[in-house]
Amino acid sequence: MFSIRLRTVSAALSVLLLAGAADAAPKQKTEDPIAIKAAAAAPLSADALEALYSGKSWKWKDGGGYFSSDRHRFAGWSQKGDAWSYGKGRWQVNNSGKLCMPAVWYYRTGYSNNVTCFLHREKDGVIYQKPALGGSWYVFQHNPVRRGDEVRKLVPGDRVSKPLARLQAGS
Repeated sequence: MFSIRLRTVSAALSVLLLAGAADAAPKQKTEDPIAIKAAAAAPLSADALEALYSGKSWKWKDGGGYFSSDRHRFAGWSQKGDAWSYGKGRWQVNNSGKLCMPAVWYYRTGYSNNVTCFLHREKDGVIYQKPALGGSWYVFQHNPVRRGDEVRKLVPGDRVSKPLARLQAGS
């Protein structure tokens, strides 16, 4: 009889402690509204990513990357003041909405292998993007496209080879 009472009291105390702990736990912040919309969107297909990037240059603040339609070659460069780098490799996409650019990046002091990936999701013509490691979701392309959309920095043609060659010659 004592054993049954002890179990009952123990169970009741456990329930009370758990209920109190749940109330004392810090409330989670409301998620970012863009992250919520991106979570409800579907991953872009490999075909959609191909159409978005193939044969285009992505202009960056201090450089750019070119996604060649010829065997998925990738080339990129960056320069800020005296600091520069350039990279050569490939780009690849999959049906999970992932674009990756494995490349060897060269610097004044040497080189390193680096893989940069971005995730893409789409719903109702709006494309969301985020770095695969860290970072936050943002609208890459509104529907209709807006003036400040990142997708506008994807321009047809190779805008990378000339500055990259200049950096290569000076290294």
